[in-house]
Amino acid sequence: MDIAKEQLLEPKTYNSLKIAIWLYFLLWIFEGALRKWILPSLATPLLVVRDPIAVYIILRALNLKVNFISPYIVLSYIFTLVSLAIALCFGHGNLFVGLYGARIMLVHFPLIFIIGKVFTKEDVLKMGRFLLVMNIFMTIIVYFQFSSPQTALINVGIGGEGSAGFSGAMGYSRPPGTFSFISGLASFYTAVSVFIFYFWLSKDRCSKILLIISTVTLIIALPLTISRGAVMAVLIVALFAVIASVTSSKMIAKLIVSTIVFGLVIYALQEYSTTFKLGIEVFMDRVDSANKSTAGGGLKDSIFLRIFNDLTEPISDLFSQPMFAGNLGMGTNAGAQMLNGKITFLISETEFGRLGGEQGILFGGGLIILRLVLALSMAVQSFRLPREEKLLPFILCGAAVVTIIQGQWAQPSILGYATIMGGLVLATLPKADTSLQKTNL
Repeated sequence: MDIAKEQLLEPKTYNSLKIAIWLYFLLWIFEGALRKWILPSLATPLLVVRDPIAVYIILRALNLKVNFISPYIVLSYIFTLVSLAIALCFGHGNLFVGLYGARIMLVHFPLIFIIGKVFTKEDVLKMGRFLLVMNIFMTIIVYFQFSSPQTALINVGIGGEGSAGFSGAMGYSRPPGTFSFISGLASFYTAVSVFIFYFWLSKDRCSKILLIISTVTLIIALPLTISRGAVMAVLIVALFAVIASVTSSKMIAKLIVSTIVFGLVIYALQEYSTTFKLGIEVFMDRVDSANKSTAGGGLKDSIFLRIFNDLTEPISDLFSQPMFAGNLGMGTNAGAQMLNGKITFLISETEFGRLGGEQGILFGGGLIILRLVLALSMAVQSFRLPREEKLLPFILCGAAVVTIIQGQWAQPSILGYATIMGGLVLATLPKADTSLQKTNL
């Protein structure tokens, strides 16, 4: 089916797919809330609550003859299925652990390309506007988690036990919002920042009142997260927004005005908001403590040294692995719990280390290269678009490329985030290129 016919049929045939994608998106945000507050007794099965939705999306896309199959999907299936066979025949031999590890590439990864095929730019903007609204409610939750004791109901952990907060500073813990862990909340605010930057810089319609409130809310939220990763990720998105904006004198003027607005908001919050001042104080105390206790732990090192180390150290670890490894699924927390009864890192805390340790140099290294090429393809194709078209996809790349390259996909929230943001990037590229059949590097 050619592109013109797909576009004619799209409003009717793709409606069920779009609803399912939205359900996947909503479950990404509220999965942790289900596991903590609403259905704590089902916390373990809800860990994979998005998997049936993902399977449905794939089967429905095949049924509708959506042209989403790409060399990336073919190679990922080959690498993963062979690794699964090796794990079952010569490795740990646990079918459930192997399947849990295999589902990452077999079930979730193809969604990136399906979203890219069936979503339009307007669908992406609708999701962006929803994120701006959700940002306000999420930050209210984060505020109460930040200011409440860890024994409070709002800070209850997965399964209704313990606390979901993670070590922070000055007696305050890092809040997870509606997510299971702080990493999910950090990725949420990164996604929000994409659309805040975009709507300030573009002509596309968005309520100015909503945009202003959501901007202020994001600025308040970031120090309350006590997360250097969240701040780092938003700064990376800001850098991509700056690069995409420097295309004309008019866009440069918009960028300057937006920068001034952000500066004034921060100044006003520092002067008049005790919550924001406290959040800044706690956040900076954590940065200072990390600087003193761990090399590479400060804010500056988080942006530069940590990214460099996360990329280079696992590469050296990769080449210490065997050519083949029968450990598929062992690098996930759920896989570790199934094998030895407790949540721990049996292989590596880094994504490159996990892939190498689970699947060996050949197939683990192949997936690393595949994800690297995919991310760079997205960034290059976005940057090469005409200046009036590149703003949205390139800013989205600021959120997508890092998590596609080295995001810890064994963690369900980060996997969902990478899937959604990668799909939104492809959805904003010309439809003829969304399958990325050609890699233009």
